[in-house]
Amino acid sequence: MLKFFMDRSTIMTTIDLLLVLLILTRLFKWMRGTKGIFFINAIIILYLANIASDALSLKYFSILVQWIMTMLVVALPIIFQQELKRAIEYLGRRNPIIKWFVKTPQIAFEAIDIVVDAVDSLSKNWIGALVVFEREDLLTVVRDSGSHIDAKVSKIIIEQIFYPSSPLHDGAILIKGNRIVAAGCFLPLDNQLVLPQKMGSRHRAGLSLSNQSDALVIIVSEETGGISFASNGTLKTGLNSEQLKGILRESIYSAEPKPAAPGSKVESGKEVSQ
Repeated sequence: MLKFFMDRSTIMTTIDLLLVLLILTRLFKWMRGTKGIFFINAIIILYLANIASDALSLKYFSILVQWIMTMLVVALPIIFQQELKRAIEYLGRRNPIIKWFVKTPQIAFEAIDIVVDAVDSLSKNWIGALVVFEREDLLTVVRDSGSHIDAKVSKIIIEQIFYPSSPLHDGAILIKGNRIVAAGCFLPLDNQLVLPQKMGSRHRAGLSLSNQSDALVIIVSEETGGISFASNGTLKTGLNSEQLKGILRESIYSAEPKPAAPGSKVESGKEVSQ
């Protein structure tokens, strides 16, 4: 009987250590490339210092380390407010009960083709545009910041919205399923993102939204006419219409939604494999 409990204790300890290792690995993966990684390293160093001070019976040093760790733990929700929000939203999206009752409208192939044709036309005429596809994450704040439309996706409507004299051309259009639900929308801006100087506020807004949700964002530059695509905190630039269409279809029908990473990355369209 004693042997059984000892073996069971060993098994539970192994599982416990594996869970801790898994969580730490995930934290390092999410924080890689951000300032948050230094915070995680500081906590680990202080934790090891606390263990060493207990082993060496350094009473006052141990109290000091524990006091510093307590302050860091209190500051944790403030420093990692956005990261904690993303993690909670990610766990919520993985809830099978919610997925059963809440069905996300699927983006039809026809809608993709229409949007890409409109974006290609805008690009050739050097007309800036910002197109957002809503997926599992509800973009209520984005929708409410613009004008309600609720119209079927149409090339003419998209072109008219972004025409320079249109009162809604400076904002983004929000597409849900196969309908344009709002236009002239404002997207969140993350001023900590590091982007090349040639990229303006549209690129920053699109990348910021993709960094905070599972939305798919198409950006057309009015300075160069270039087409870019933002998803999961990654920005692909220099795309043509066929590349954009392939990426959209792959993102919507092939890839499983992933949590947005704290860091962001810019890629050239030449590196996109079709």
